[in-house]
Amino acid sequence: MKHLSACGTSHILSLAVKALVVSLSCVALSTTVMAKPKKAKIKPVIEEVLTTSPAVLAQQRLVSLSFKQLGAWSAVNLRGTDGSRTLGFNVRADEMVVGAKLKLRYDYSPALIPELSHLRVLLNETVVQVEGLPTGQHLGNTRDIDLDPRLMADQNFLRFNLIGHYTRQCEDPFHTSLWLTLSDLGKLELTLAPKAMVNDLKFLPAPFFDRRDDATLKLPFVFSSTPSMGTMKAAGIVASWFGMQAGNRGAQFPVSLNELPNGNAVVFVQSGENIAGLEHPSGATLSVVTHPNNPLAKLLLVTGGNDDDMLRAARALALISNTLSGSSVAVAKETEATPRKPYDAPAWLPSDRPVRFGEIARPEELRTQGWYPEVIRMNYRVSPDLFTWRTQGVPLNLKYRFTHLPEHKASSLNVSLNNDFIHALPLNIPFKNPDEVNQLNQVGSDNVSRRNDLLFIPPYAVGGRDQLQMGYYFDLLKHGECQNMPPDNLVGAIDPESTLDFSGFPHYAAMPDLAYFANVGFPFTRLADLAETGVVLPDRPNTHELGVYLALMGRMGESTGYPVLRHALGTAADVDKMADRDVMVIGSANSQALLSKWADKLPLVQINGERRVREPDVTWKPTYRWEQQDNQFTPTPKGDLNLNSGGDLTTLMAFESPMKPARSVVLVHADRPGDLQRVTDVLTNMERISQIKGDLVVFNEKDLNHTKVSATYYVGALPFMSKLRWLFADHPMWAGLVVVLASLLLAVALSQTLRKVFHRRGTLKL
Repeated sequence: MKHLSACGTSHILSLAVKALVVSLSCVALSTTVMAKPKKAKIKPVIEEVLTTSPAVLAQQRLVSLSFKQLGAWSAVNLRGTDGSRTLGFNVRADEMVVGAKLKLRYDYSPALIPELSHLRVLLNETVVQVEGLPTGQHLGNTRDIDLDPRLMADQNFLRFNLIGHYTRQCEDPFHTSLWLTLSDLGKLELTLAPKAMVNDLKFLPAPFFDRRDDATLKLPFVFSSTPSMGTMKAAGIVASWFGMQAGNRGAQFPVSLNELPNGNAVVFVQSGENIAGLEHPSGATLSVVTHPNNPLAKLLLVTGGNDDDMLRAARALALISNTLSGSSVAVAKETEATPRKPYDAPAWLPSDRPVRFGEIARPEELRTQGWYPEVIRMNYRVSPDLFTWRTQGVPLNLKYRFTHLPEHKASSLNVSLNNDFIHALPLNIPFKNPDEVNQLNQVGSDNVSRRNDLLFIPPYAVGGRDQLQMGYYFDLLKHGECQNMPPDNLVGAIDPESTLDFSGFPHYAAMPDLAYFANVGFPFTRLADLAETGVVLPDRPNTHELGVYLALMGRMGESTGYPVLRHALGTAADVDKMADRDVMVIGSANSQALLSKWADKLPLVQINGERRVREPDVTWKPTYRWEQQDNQFTPTPKGDLNLNSGGDLTTLMAFESPMKPARSVVLVHADRPGDLQRVTDVLTNMERISQIKGDLVVFNEKDLNHTKVSATYYVGALPFMSKLRWLFADHPMWAGLVVVLASLLLAVALSQTLRKVFHRRGTLKL
């Protein structure tokens, strides 16, 4: 504090305010705009203030980011005499970096000359470290590098630059010995301290979720001890909106009853309810207030006089959050949102027209450059029930540009989907003589650096979440020592006018399939607002069951890019009203009455006191589609499901609705309520979602197992001829029988005709 009072410069004052933001007397000052401080004068102030303030130390948190979280798909490979790779990370608006450490593990080529070669580390294009290569130690090198917090911004970029030399004479810049590999075990550790923000809805979703935060969103939701069904549905809508904001990071919503967590939280309270003494308006209102026990934390209040008010406030947040401002907004009335149409989710590609790449990615994301260019990656989602059987696949009209290297015959553009190779497009035609090269470059001739090719994504690769990968490979010729210096301006680009065309395919899929549910929430997300979805909770759901419900709604919002405005929420007593809906059922221990009511339909049964997976009766039946086995599985007769016994089984089940054919049920259940968190952890982890398959998934502490035991049913519809082909492809003996019957009928018809002809000729002769 002596340093702070003695310094007269505004730069030092602003930085000291940021560091002492936990002090109540400095909260108001923390909202001022900070100027860039001078490095030499401010560093001592930072160190003293941060180390001598126990309040600041108590609020700090340590974040560890792996290279994969920073954007590297694998180890960082640097090649050539001047190889570079950039990784990015962000800092939340309500936090500041007070310490940073980069932990590297690297290996390098033994051919590199240590005194001429080195690794440069740059933070936001400022050199922070020049790492010399240790002589004779090529493998297993480690290095911890302290980064200056004053270099940090909201968006930050770490660049690794290898300056490599293997000879003191003339060298080949692409020699295979020029390499350095940064292990994917490397990580960036950030020490973050909070800073105060004003109470204003215009900052939403911050500070409850910050788009610059790469971690999974874990936002507590707070209710009274007995929340109404309308309050819980309003919370589901809000959770779906936060799930949309979190995106692939995933979102979880731990639930508290009548108790405020220490940090940011969303509080749902109706008139007559009292949560921690919070004051709240009686009508439909959205408010941001300071946490009564933590001046650095905020509470988002969703309040109302009744269920209708709560739902109106939740819908306002989900639909018009970008228009809100001020610390509190009352929602007097609303205009009902337009109902969604099937398969029109904003996050999905349209399946009724060709889609331009420019609608999916920004132009700068479709460009790459350098001798070893990065792969261009384009993520997209489509409905998983597109029926592409016996077609060429999905048309991909690819338009692309590249630096023209006439003599480099092996250059290519490699196209893959989800790391599965599709096609390699040669960038240069074989040239026979220099005259042909000159002829190609004449005015009016075709420009060989612009191409347009029609490819097809294989039928088996269509559906769900996909990533299209397009990698340029530039062939580099070697004419001899010191004569093969290629240009350093190699560029490749995919034209935004390129298209993917999913139109023309009907919607038809075999169910149940939990992979569809885990990837994009299908079939519930067929309508983006979940207008044909019902959710069944226990009569008195506990905090774990509510947490799973909120996580599922967040997952649906993330999958579609639209809030779950029209889902139905009820208990087992309301399930008959959901007969025409796809249903999610949530329960733990013996809290869910539907487990007994639908016991004969569940893939999991308990027989003679022993819990077993329902065993199918296997009978031989020939099938002739290559993707099916020559077995037909028929579930055993009805079994009893008794979940009163002890155990720790956690399951995710899918089966056809007992109430209506072609409707689906997904059931989440755990013998111990706390184990429901296992399901939430997997469904919000993009790396583990692919493990969910079949119709029965059993979650263990660290892994999961899946199987397929329920009877197959189909959703969607096919044109008559396609349905007939599909039927006969599965049952070719029927096709043979139809041919025989048709032949017999034709023979009978012809015989009758011939008899009439012969009879007429005999009459004429007489």
